Amino acid sequence: MRFSILLLACAMPVCGAKTDWPTGNRITPPVIASVSPQGVARGAMVEMTIEGLNLANATHVYFNRPGVTARILRTKELPDVEDVRLGSNGGVSTVDLGPLPPRHQVTLEVEVAPDALVGPVDLRLQTPLGTTTMGRFLVEPYYGESPDREPNNTAEEAFETFLPTILAGAISKPGDVDYFKVTGRAGEEVVFEDAARSLGSKLDLTLQIFDQDQKLLQHFHEDGSRPVNAWAYKFPKNGAYFLRISDAQEGGSAKHSYRIRAGKLPLVISHYPLGLREGSEASIALNGYNLHSNKVTLTGKPTWDDPLGVTYRAPAASGLAFDEVKLALGHDPEIEAEAREGQMLKAPVTVNGKLTAAHHDFRFHAAKGEQVLVDVMAARLGSRLDSLLEVLDSAGKPIERATVRAVLETSTTLSDRDSASRGIRLNQLAQLGVSDYLMIGGEIDRIEAQPRGPDDDYLMTGFNGQRLTYFDTTAEAHAVDKPVYKVQILPPGAKVASNGLPVVHLTYRNDDGGPGYGKDSRLHFTAPADGEYIVRLSDVRGLSGEDFPYRLSLRHAEPDYRLAVAPRNPNVPAGGRIPLTVTAVRMDDFDGPIPVSLDKLPAGLHATSAVIEPGQTSTTLILSADANAKLDEAVPLVVTDGKGHVANPEDRLKLIALMPAADIQMTAAQQEVVLEPGQRAKVQVSIERQNGFAGRVPVEVLNLPPNVRVTDVGLNGVLINETESQRSFTLEALPIAEPVEQPLVLAGAIETRAGGQQNAFASAPIKLRIKASEKKQLSMKD
Repeated sequence: MRFSILLLACAMPVCGAKTDWPTGNRITPPVIASVSPQGVARGAMVEMTIEGLNLANATHVYFNRPGVTARILRTKELPDVEDVRLGSNGGVSTVDLGPLPPRHQVTLEVEVAPDALVGPVDLRLQTPLGTTTMGRFLVEPYYGESPDREPNNTAEEAFETFLPTILAGAISKPGDVDYFKVTGRAGEEVVFEDAARSLGSKLDLTLQIFDQDQKLLQHFHEDGSRPVNAWAYKFPKNGAYFLRISDAQEGGSAKHSYRIRAGKLPLVISHYPLGLREGSEASIALNGYNLHSNKVTLTGKPTWDDPLGVTYRAPAASGLAFDEVKLALGHDPEIEAEAREGQMLKAPVTVNGKLTAAHHDFRFHAAKGEQVLVDVMAARLGSRLDSLLEVLDSAGKPIERATVRAVLETSTTLSDRDSASRGIRLNQLAQLGVSDYLMIGGEIDRIEAQPRGPDDDYLMTGFNGQRLTYFDTTAEAHAVDKPVYKVQILPPGAKVASNGLPVVHLTYRNDDGGPGYGKDSRLHFTAPADGEYIVRLSDVRGLSGEDFPYRLSLRHAEPDYRLAVAPRNPNVPAGGRIPLTVTAVRMDDFDGPIPVSLDKLPAGLHATSAVIEPGQTSTTLILSADANAKLDEAVPLVVTDGKGHVANPEDRLKLIALMPAADIQMTAAQQEVVLEPGQRAKVQVSIERQNGFAGRVPVEVLNLPPNVRVTDVGLNGVLINETESQRSFTLEALPIAEPVEQPLVLAGAIETRAGGQQNAFASAPIKLRIKASEKKQLSMKD
């Protein structure tokens, strides 16, 4: 949803940078650092201040939700702040980011409709330098706000307030606590719901309730099984009560904030079933506090903001609950899980159930070679279930899916890595190459890119910043010095000679399903023979109960993919080019080519098209603007395959905007590079600095095919230093490289303080052609 406004008053220089900096000026993209107030009541009109870098001459405001409009009132420049930046090692960073860009405060008049949905609202501003990073605030019910008014570190200093209200403040320093005093009535059930986490708060909230004699009555904190930000408490008698807010880790800063709705408020904490079939009606049971009804009938129709689900607010005494409840929307027949074990299923089907025992078993029949997909939706829909899926034979025994044979051993080094990180630092081994499988702990990964130098990571395949695992293994966290094995994937039951390294027999088992699945499971099964098989669902922690609902789907593979694009708010320089990375997550073994292009571009903007080739997960598009291009306002960024798939359809703030000419122009000396497997070629890139910029320029080579790598680089990769205007590097096609033809893009980055903003500018594409080895062709002829 986009809302345009008119600029009322602002007359400031666009860049505002000093000219006596050793490396000259540079354009820092506009950045939103803070939004105040953090909450706005429905039906209210307020003045909102947006602070950040390079916000002068803002002309438009864009929101991602309906019911919110704004106009710009004024803009002023703020004093500089101390420039202290920490590097990755925790010390002061010495990377030159140029002179401090100007800080601005933009004041908006924001109006929220009385029927606007309660919840987070994202926004971007448009400036002459392009659109900003996203800011966020909350649309809230009108309860009034109770501030964190210091001193309030003891019950005697507690800020007295009346329910309902919104407790708003921050645990501003380590060890800080905040007290509030409220009056409760016997039997009154009060809900406490904190919304600050959705604004990026770092607070690990602990809420304690004391009676007037300072006796602890209740202690609320997450139990570790799932994120929880809402609780309820029934007051035992009339009288005064004290609320103590603190950080469980005893940390504190301005970013340790809280916004707690407190009062006799409607709140849904769970529902069943977790979804329904598209086009059908279903009765949904509700569990919560202060609800008008414990049931609601819904129709399986997608809501405006989620094509794959139903979002609704439950009925309450005051009209509708303020929290949203999300249900899945399915396409297959739906049945209820039966109490008896071994319920027979026939694909395709979705089973709705509650894990009230140690495990639930379901049986199905499959022919030899038949491929079946089993997946779970639970945690993504609010269930406490952290699912574990297994496919067993008819006697309940595990089935081997592959033999994994280690052929080379190394280990992790430098630092621990979490279960999402794509980059993993390994003790260097020349025998590791692109597309090799690695076994690290219980997960199987695949190398997407080799280190560019001795101080770099191996990059694993991934999607949306999360590491992808193979053969339905589950991503894990990895400590330093953990063994890592290059492995061969062999058929189940394969006999292998001992080489002193591990041999692992993988079975059909999955904990976490990968990007987009969270703690929910997904498992691909290929029947080794005609027969009956068991799907076993359990909780990985061994827990169960009424609050462990699930949706288990059994279906045949439907090869498909999802698309994502980065950056999502490209600011295109006049007369220049920028790279866009389009990534595909391939589902159900889809390995076909995926054509991608930009749609609905206005006059003056142009883009290349490309194909994500089989065996690859991403490609690079080039978006360019004519030198005289003009846009009255930002336009939607639409990346599509032309067949109905759109990148990041849930993001309503994907916008293309114009910016002035970039600080650099990138040029590649070669228009085409031809290699055979095992060969190398030199590539030269040059830059033309503009706008008084004189800094260094890191260069990245984008869209490399598998088994082609950049060599001959130092610790900083391909880097054009301050005194240089060109640099050469070497492309190497590894001996196992397959014939392919695809464009390469050289992207030079301007290092700025605008974290999260697009700051890379592209060369024209270079055609890379890997042709079959002449020796291989001759041997094939022989």
